Amino acid sequence: MTTSVNQHLGYHTDDGPVKASQGIYEISSTAKAVLGTRVRVGDRVFHYAYAGGVALAAGVLLEPATAVVAEEGKKPSAAVAQYATTFTLKTAAAQSNAAGGYIFTHETTGEGYAYKIKKATANADTSTYTDLVLYDPIRVALTTSSEVAIMNSPYYDLDIHTTTEENFAVGVAPTAVTANYYFWCQTWGPAPVLQTGSDAAGSIMTPAGTAGGITTQVGFTYNIVGVQLYAGTSTEYQPVYLRIAP
Repeated sequence: MTTSVNQHLGYHTDDGPVKASQGIYEISSTAKAVLGTRVRVGDRVFHYAYAGGVALAAGVLLEPATAVVAEEGKKPSAAVAQYATTFTLKTAAAQSNAAGGYIFTHETTGEGYAYKIKKATANADTSTYTDLVLYDPIRVALTTSSEVAIMNSPYYDLDIHTTTEENFAVGVAPTAVTANYYFWCQTWGPAPVLQTGSDAAGSIMTPAGTAGGITTQVGFTYNIVGVQLYAGTSTEYQPVYLRIAP
């Protein structure tokens, strides 16, 4: 139960100890925290996430089903003053799922900054535009020529990692998750993960050519998932020290 986990291990956010409203082995049809919220339980780290349109099994490696960078090269609908925290971005489609993600100013005036998105909604007058509310005030004023990339939360719309090894790996499901439910995605610390080979203890592990699985790193081509804690056995869920997001 959530209470027993809180009493014996404690949940810690970056702001200190908390009593979480959703346990690390619980799932929810409604959001109980902001996507990407980070909690530490002992020596494990979890981020709040949302499953996409498929159910997730415990112990499988995950990736975003939706492109993390939703659009780039987009421009503000009007000039954005320094220290503003709201503005409208001229997107090709309304990016209403970008809360918890970021915008990156990547070209022309105000370039080189990242700002975290608090809220993203379709514009009431022009449905293809996106109205943004930021946590951080704009540091350098933007013009209508400034180019912006908009990024969804990497913990939005998660799916089982595909056989394309180079895809972005975000973490592991600590429990079975119903499609379109919220859950805590483990990103750091000891966890059982689906094995695709008999990998030696101490091996650096990366996504495998088997959906949801991991394998020994070869040539440092793909995302590092973690370190094998003892010799693995193919198709089993064996201990790995995750090293994705501390």
